[in-house]
Amino acid sequence: MSKKWIAFMVVVCVGLAGAVVTFRMNADRQGPEINFSDTAPTTYNADMNNAELLTGITATDDRDGDVSASLTVESVYEVSDSEVVITYTAKDNSNNITKVKRQLEVDASSKNALNSSNLGERTDEEESADSSEADNVDALSSEPVLSGTPTPTLEEDKAAQMKEEQEAEAAAMPAQNPKIYLTDYLVTVPVGTSVDLLSYVDNITDDVDDPYALWRKIQITGEVNSAIPGTYKCTYYVIDSQNNISNNAVLTVIVEK
Repeated sequence: MSKKWIAFMVVVCVGLAGAVVTFRMNADRQGPEINFSDTAPTTYNADMNNAELLTGITATDDRDGDVSASLTVESVYEVSDSEVVITYTAKDNSNNITKVKRQLEVDASSKNALNSSNLGERTDEEESADSSEADNVDALSSEPVLSGTPTPTLEEDKAAQMKEEQEAEAAAMPAQNPKIYLTDYLVTVPVGTSVDLLSYVDNITDDVDDPYALWRKIQITGEVNSAIPGTYKCTYYVIDSQNNISNNAVLTVIVEK
């Protein structure tokens, strides 16, 4: 009887192992493809919004089809006075994320428009007004004007404090636990702004699991209703393959009118 039971258990184990292998083979691990059409922007203007930056850009997934709705502009990085690098992201229904960097030239005409509009000849009245204003400033104070780093605002101080506290909590986690970090922990957005919560994830580390695999396991509790002004809190965490849970990274989003 015991031999039959052992044989039965062996068959079950083999079946489960086969099921796991099949599941892994069929699991969606491929991120979507980001495509740039001829209408995609080739030059960058500082006044461009996200909708303009995403014109002519689509994202398709081999399983989920069109996932263009997930497209976001993660960052715009100025590499020189004449060039910027824009990072686009897209994700599929399995949370596979694709990031593509695209280099654009800065629109020189728009950059110099403001300066060129002020290069006309100055009238006697304008020079007289400037002279009078300078005299008034001298009369108001004889103290020297100090230049240097601007004093941080209360909101900037609070954001820096929250970042320091939460990253300290992550660092204090046991070595075997994954750690999740955000780009920001306090953000303020105008009412009506689309908020892509996943774009605020900066990095995930673990002693065993690959960060890319952990990205697909990100859990976010809470939501932001950008149509209604208020303060919203969203908590991020991951659980690795050994069932170790990460720190709770909390993002506070303030929606203002």
